Amino acid sequence: MAGQSRTRQTRGSSDISSPAVAESLCACATTRQIARLLTQLYDRFLRNVGVEAPQFALLVEIDKEERSHHSAIGLQCGMDKTTVSRNLKLLERKGWVKSTRGRDRRERHVTLTQAGRKRLAAAWPEWRKAQTHLRTVMTGEEWTAMFHMLHVVMDAARAAHRKLAAEEAGPKKHTASTRN
Repeated sequence: MAGQSRTRQTRGSSDISSPAVAESLCACATTRQIARLLTQLYDRFLRNVGVEAPQFALLVEIDKEERSHHSAIGLQCGMDKTTVSRNLKLLERKGWVKSTRGRDRRERHVTLTQAGRKRLAAAWPEWRKAQTHLRTVMTGEEWTAMFHMLHVVMDAARAAHRKLAAEEAGPKKHTASTRN
């Protein structure tokens, strides 16, 4: 218990308002480090049923819809088309998902197979153990604040993407109209 309270006291105690510290902070590097650490933690539990954390997340996403589209999965998981395709091919080789063509030849639908449903059912208890394990080293307030802040960051990243796309589209339209 003493170790836990010492961890809580020092967690996040760097003065980020200091110019030297603020300049060295990188949102991308920090979140990637967090993602790797969390993935490793969840993998330790999920390996008991032969699933990795990213595979589990995809199986959960596919299970939400009767027939998921590659593009919808990518959008929901924040993955590009190549990453989605590569990961879905792996799940298909394992026999956990089945991919079929949609009406449009470019469109692919993905569904869980019976083996995939069984694997997902077996993985849920292990995921819950990982979730509980992480939660035990945080206060309730920290747990809630973490999810709030993760959603704030996700929304900000999406807004930054939209803004960048609009800025990139703006000059192209202007350049094209000034050439005529």
